[in-house]
Order: sequence, then C-alpha cells, then structure tokens
Amino acid sequence: MTNSLYGAGVEYALHSLLILATQTRPISVADLASLQGIPEKFLAKLFTRMKKAGLVQATEGIAGGFTLARSPEAIPMLDAIQAVDPDRYLFACLEIRRSCTLFGETPPSWAITGPCRIHAFMQEAERSLLEFFASRTLADIVHEFSCKAPASFGEEVEAWFQQRRQDRSRRRPSPGQKP
Repeated sequence: MTNSLYGAGVEYALHSLLILATQTRPISVADLASLQGIPEKFLAKLFTRMKKAGLVQATEGIAGGFTLARSPEAIPMLDAIQAVDPDRYLFACLEIRRSCTLFGETPPSWAITGPCRIHAFMQEAERSLLEFFASRTLADIVHEFSCKAPASFGEEVEAWFQQRRQDRSRRRPSPGQKP
C-alpha cells in the first residue's frame, strides 16, 4: 500500500455520493457499505460528516436512508473532500532554513526574510489542486462514469437496492406481532 494525501474516507465518500447521485430513492449506509464491500461503521461516520456539511440528507424509517441534499451540479468535489477529510495540507513547512549549520545560532536575514521558497512553491501547488477540486462537481463524475459503465449496470444496482429494501420489509414484524 502506498502513502496518499487523502485517505480511504475520501474514496468511500466519493463512491457513495456517486451511487446516491444515480439513485432515486434513499439508500441506507448498510446497503451502500455492503454493495461496495467497505466497513459500515466507518462509512456511517463519513455520512455524519457529509450530512453536517449539507451534502446528504437522511430519511427515517424502513425505507429510509440517505439522498443527496443538493443536485449533483451543486456539489463541488472540494466540498465533499473537505467534509470527510478536513484540514488536509499538501505540505507542512518546518522552517529548516533557520537550522543550517553554517549559520550558527543566528541565521542571516537574507535566509529567513520573507516566505520560505519551498513553502511558497508547495502552497502554489496546493492552490492549484484545490482549484481543480472546486472546478469539478459530482455531476462531472456522474457523467464520466455513465460514459464508462453500461446502462445495465445502473439497472442492476437499482434492482439490488430494491431487493434489499424488500428483504427488510419482509423481516419487519407486522403491527401487533412480536419481533
């Protein structure tokens, strides 16, 4: 496994948002986790964050679950990424320029005046990355996915979720019946 800037939470959240964007009914976290083969408890925490950020909304009840709180066109990828993995920075400058052995205990002003060039370089790269995330929406990802996946896949996913809802309804005790 390689180190990455963003963790599994971003991947799980973005895939789940993509699925929600293609469905017309609320989807439970349990079903989303099961469909994708990912940990339900972790996904539930991510949905709490996404709900707080106004990306998804919850519906109670046996047929409840989550839907998008906004249209896919109104969900910048940056919002989704920052909702589940906030305060992520590309680079943390430790100001090692102050520690050069040749400077002794007092670095010269030319070495420490103004921003560190390495830090400025990395901040520029980070701004570009964040601008890219902000420029793309969930709708863009949905469109790209729909060009790749066959239409039958969407129908299979919809049928799978429908079967899960029906299974839950059958297991639910009728009024007056003990569970």
